[in-house]
Amino acid sequence: MEDEILGIMFDKIDQYGLTDIREELINVLTAAVYRNASGYARKQIIDLWDKVEESVAEHMEPPTEEQLSLEHPEMLDI
Repeated sequence: MEDEILGIMFDKIDQYGLTDIREELINVLTAAVYRNASGYARKQIIDLWDKVEESVAEHMEPPTEEQLSLEHPEMLDI
């Protein structure tokens, strides 16, 4: 894992408002620093990165017709 990856992770987490993943990441980093659990932390950070990427991908998907009709019922009058 490159040194910059944590900064990139925090940037993406903040950009997309993924506060639950942010808290998980902070907990993992705390465990690594104070409990000497670097192997565990490394695996958990990789897993969290996967969660970030999945969440970002979901955020980037265009809405379906059903989602649009639920969010904008006024469009059905056309």
